[in-house]
Amino acid sequence: MDGDRSAALLVRIWLEDGAQSFRGRLTTLDTSPGRRGTEEATVALAASPDDVLDAVRAWLDAFLRDARNSIDSDG
Repeated sequence: MDGDRSAALLVRIWLEDGAQSFRGRLTTLDTSPGRRGTEEATVALAASPDDVLDAVRAWLDAFLRDARNSIDSDG
């Protein structure tokens, strides 16, 4: 299990200006074994629900693509 890879994605949503403006921030943290203490990184900022969905999809696609590449490179 030492090669297991995991990550967390946090989606923060808030309304500004009396609920007139939608805002979101997506941050990620590598939660793989042995990676404790890694700082969170901002993945995307969002101004609409569609922006949030697009950012989640892009993050997940990148995570899965990186996982496939690391599996392929293990030989």
